[in-house]
Amino acid sequence: MAKVLMPIAQGFEEIEVIAVVDVLRRADIEVVIAGVISGPVESAHNVFIMPDTTIDAVDAGTFDMIVLPGGQPGTDNLNADPRIHALLAEFAVKEKLIGAICAAPIVLAAAGLLSGKKVTCYPSYIDQLNGGIYEDTPVVSYGNIITSQGPGTAIRFGLAIADRLAGRHTSDGVAKAMLVQDKSPDIWSPHLFNSISQALLSALELKDSYTQGQARRVAEYSLSIGAKLKLPIIEMRDLYLGAMLHDIGKYNTAEDVLNKPDTLNLREETLTREHTLKGTLFVVGINDISHIGPTILHHHEHWDGSGYPGRLKGEQIPLHARIVSVADAYDAMISNRSYRDGLDKDAAIRELVKKKDSQFDPFIVDVFIECLNDSPFEMKDFSYYF
Repeated sequence: MAKVLMPIAQGFEEIEVIAVVDVLRRADIEVVIAGVISGPVESAHNVFIMPDTTIDAVDAGTFDMIVLPGGQPGTDNLNADPRIHALLAEFAVKEKLIGAICAAPIVLAAAGLLSGKKVTCYPSYIDQLNGGIYEDTPVVSYGNIITSQGPGTAIRFGLAIADRLAGRHTSDGVAKAMLVQDKSPDIWSPHLFNSISQALLSALELKDSYTQGQARRVAEYSLSIGAKLKLPIIEMRDLYLGAMLHDIGKYNTAEDVLNKPDTLNLREETLTREHTLKGTLFVVGINDISHIGPTILHHHEHWDGSGYPGRLKGEQIPLHARIVSVADAYDAMISNRSYRDGLDKDAAIRELVKKKDSQFDPFIVDVFIECLNDSPFEMKDFSYYF
């Protein structure tokens, strides 16, 4: 029978203890709850649990896995205890399983166990992963590390542990008995979704030679701005999508208009401007991406209200649209076109500065220039947001 050690400290998240212990014991896995102090331990919400033993009384060599619950101040109390770090080091050296949920992955990070590894945690702790690669998914299993996002994912966390320690047949049986309906990962994975977006762009690139790589560059520029603004991970994902698909409406624009080397006439200009509306209609009604419509629709609005299609002004323009507008304009300026050569970086920056307060949000321009100065040769590949 597999055996799991679960240390708890004052201020632990009770669901992350009780639910996980319940699932594992249903799978005939022995779980020992060990307090960092003797006697009852109070949870974050004033529930008392009497541990099976104390940390000082356990023999780590007899356990197959250690699991840290989250909650505050429980996580900080675990992180401050050198005995917990000693246990983590012992389990890591012996390549035993290590689990953490909610805030507790930061204890693994502090112990130096997450660098270069895929991991998840409660979203507000993403910046404390110490080299861990965050994934926005309920449970992440990577090597000998299993992590989970929070109280609402505790049962799935327990089932993932049961998978590893008792096998899929056992964990599936537990899930069925508990009426857990969705234990398996969603087949529409973020990576598959990103691949579909890339395929759509490739189709557009076959029609419009100028768009070769343009959407990806605009996405990288946009996300460098988003990173500077410290946007939450969900916003970064949505910004990535909006930037990647900002010109998707051009697929329905005539090729002779898209690739015309001369100045467009009024009719052709009108047809070209319709791409923002067509692109928006493309995503409207599609689950999980319809909310990026405003980014596509408004990325040609101007800060002074002279843009299109809504003649929005200032902060009436959605933030993501303002970001994509600057990134798109910069990429257009430095790219070679059939009727002109691209500008160099410094000349393009001067144009951005010149059009602050008229075409572009002045603050976003300043942030973007900082990004360009930070990365003078090439922008970072931000595709890991998917």
